[in-house]
Parts: sequence; structure tokens; C-alpha cells
Amino acid sequence: MVQLKRSRTITEPIFHRLDKPETWIAIHGFLVSFAWEMFQMPFYAMDQLSAWQVTKSCGIASVGDAGIMVFAYWIATIATDDRMWLRGARARALTVYLGTGLSITIVVEHLALRSDWGWQYDDTMPLIGGVGLVPLVMWIIVPLVTMKLAERSVVHSGPAP
Repeated sequence: MVQLKRSRTITEPIFHRLDKPETWIAIHGFLVSFAWEMFQMPFYAMDQLSAWQVTKSCGIASVGDAGIMVFAYWIATIATDDRMWLRGARARALTVYLGTGLSITIVVEHLALRSDWGWQYDDTMPLIGGVGLVPLVMWIIVPLVTMKLAERSVVHSGPAP
């Protein structure tokens, strides 16, 4: 019996190393978050900011959002002892994932609203306990969309190293 050796492309080892749930959560999380950040701008006081400054601010916020999603994924991974839990997202994993993101969001919003480096809400922002409803809703919709996209993007189906 002759065994054929599978040929590899030059990019395959690099792609395989990057083909992890966290990578796809970061990529999709940034992109989906950026779209959300841009559309929610009417709820924030953007006095005297140029279009470029608003876009840059949304980009920076989206990097932070993606980082929070990756961190929340790690916490859910620890809670479930399953790095590939996004393949069959269980209630416990999703609860930990969303709960972690929401908790961090509440803390960040409180800090940002009370500091020089932060932001201010426009009068149109609905509030719940002093925190904007729009960022809270964001931390339900954006992470769920991100999880669905990441689940579809992870190529390998075996256990992640």
C-alpha cells in the first residue's frame, strides 16, 4: 500500500496557528463593533469633533470591544473547560461570556463618564442606573453576532491546542 503525503501550502502552518476561536472573535468582534460604534454616535456628545476624529475614536473603541470579547471568551472557556465551546454554545458558556462583557462594560462606562479621557452621552441616550442603554444592548447583540461569525469561520473541528 502506498501512502500519499499530503502537500502543504506555504501559508497553511501560519493559517492553522491563527485558526483559533479567539482570533476569529477578535477579527469579527472588531468589524461588527466598529459598525455598531459608528451607528450609535448620535447618542454621544461629539461636540466639535471632525469626521476623522469620530472614526478614529470608534476604531479605538472597537479594538477595546474586541479585546473584551476575547477576554470574555477566555473566561467562558475556563468556566466550561472547553476551548471550542462556540461550536455548540451552551447556556452556561453564553451566560458567562455575555455576563463578563456586560460587567466590564458597566465598569468602563461608569469610569469613562466621570473622567477626562472618557466620553459623554447626548441627551437622547436612554439611561439605566446611570449607564447608557445603547452600550448595554450592544453587549448583547454584537457579541452574539460575533460568536456566530466566529463559529462559522473556525476551520478545524478538532480540539484546539
